[in-house]
Amino acid sequence: MALTELQLPTKENFYRNLQNAATQMDNLMQRWENLAEFINFIEVADLDAMNIPSGQVRTDLVNFRLVMDELVSFYKGDAVIATNPPHEVVDKIRSM
Repeated sequence: MALTELQLPTKENFYRNLQNAATQMDNLMQRWENLAEFINFIEVADLDAMNIPSGQVRTDLVNFRLVMDELVSFYKGDAVIATNPPHEVVDKIRSM
């Protein structure tokens, strides 16, 4: 179904929306890269100090870091082979 004239944005609004989306994506990738780096530097003693139990929770954290690294690598154009389905890892993190 074609858009009607009432639904069509002006060219300026269309380009502005595209530019905003591109900027948000770039900022988000930078945040993910920073967070993955931060998680990578967390040591077992740090997790113990935060009372994060060993086992599945720590595994989920590692998997989350890997997913973020893979998404950032894909964004930068590097070859990526996904180790875990991102939606499954994200669901586990969301339900912590």
